[in-house]
Amino acid sequence: MKAKLRTLGVACLLLICTGCLPEGDVQVRSLPAPPPEQPIANLPTPLHQRNWTGRLNQGSCVHASLVNHLRWLNEFELGERWRATYSDGEWDSRLRNRLDAADIDYSYTTKADPRFLDWATATRRGAILWWKPAHCCTFVGWVNRDGRQYAAILDNNYPGRFELTPREQFVRLWAGYGGFALTVMEDPASSLPYRSYEVIDER
Repeated sequence: MKAKLRTLGVACLLLICTGCLPEGDVQVRSLPAPPPEQPIANLPTPLHQRNWTGRLNQGSCVHASLVNHLRWLNEFELGERWRATYSDGEWDSRLRNRLDAADIDYSYTTKADPRFLDWATATRRGAILWWKPAHCCTFVGWVNRDGRQYAAILDNNYPGRFELTPREQFVRLWAGYGGFALTVMEDPASSLPYRSYEVIDER
């Protein structure tokens, strides 16, 4: 009886596996990788955080920018907790103190060093920075258009779009606004999937 059951089980497995493997050789060809996504920190529009008014009747642009940044870094729970905890105006030293208190690792500059933004783009993390008078935005990477490089900015006062400013002009203005930028040291969202091969001959 056991032998019959064993034979029946093997037969069922053979039926299930039929067609799982190709009968002949399959020839494939590699496809080129697509160009990098632009901007590199391309946070989906439904996740764009709009600026909000805090308890002191002040805008919360620094915190809104950080929430956008954290969402791109897959830190959704941390972003929502930050939004629920902090609001109103902010300055760089107190922001860093609050990040330290929350045991959040980060890197920053106060010197408007474009190499910092080069690194933030290369690592696909992006950054938050002082941009426009008394305002903070989310830097989502350098964008190349028609042979020129632009800073792509997500302004929490105008979510749903990215603003582009030529690199040289951007760095000059950024320095005038204080030159501060900060990146949280977490892993960004995965790049978009793409088809890496195609079948060219199936025998």
